[in-house]
Amino acid sequence: MGFLLLIIFILLSTEAFGHKPLDTSGPATRSVPVNIREHQISRAAYNSLRDEKDVHYYKLLSVKKGERIYASIYIPRIERLKDFSPILGLIGPGLEMELDDLNKELVEELLEIYPGEGVILKKNEKKAKNFFEPFTQTNYWEKQQLELVAPVDGDYYLVVFDPAGKGDKYLLSIGEKESWGLKDLGKFPAIWWKVRIFAEKKISTYVITGFVLLGFCYLFYYIIKRLY
Repeated sequence: MGFLLLIIFILLSTEAFGHKPLDTSGPATRSVPVNIREHQISRAAYNSLRDEKDVHYYKLLSVKKGERIYASIYIPRIERLKDFSPILGLIGPGLEMELDDLNKELVEELLEIYPGEGVILKKNEKKAKNFFEPFTQTNYWEKQQLELVAPVDGDYYLVVFDPAGKGDKYLLSIGEKESWGLKDLGKFPAIWWKVRIFAEKKISTYVITGFVLLGFCYLFYYIIKRLY
């Protein structure tokens, strides 16, 4: 029992397990964005851009003036993605136009920016760090971060796009406050499976799952045999 409690404590306290996956099955457009309440809670969006015209919108609902907004980009460590560096941005009220040397006409063509809104864009200009997530055994390149204090109350939109036209898989990390409880532990097997498939570790995922299922079958057989 003590060992089990130790494992639970580690799972709930580690940063790697602190991000709740978002549902990204919708279109993630400006009109139908991925809605995020309590934006300061750590969440992860596993998603994929199609091409240079594709822009994903993540709506941070009811942000209060003075609240910290945080997001960062991770790219799965897959050989074809080694040069993939999508743009990370924030659209919202009270923001200036900070385009990080991107062409203004191109930005206005790609992004839906309404009157009264500004936009802050971040390119990746540093050498990507390697990041290993131990509980799903997946590897990523850590790219750029975006962090600021909300200047006014309102809804803000995180955006991810790739004007270079190399649309592919990315992980968007949002928020910094961990909020996992014991009830969330039951979701871990499904999360483990989905994240590993997203990271294109299909064969090893099937093999590990097979061994785990065989182990459970043997344990069940052993218990039944002892009882009867």
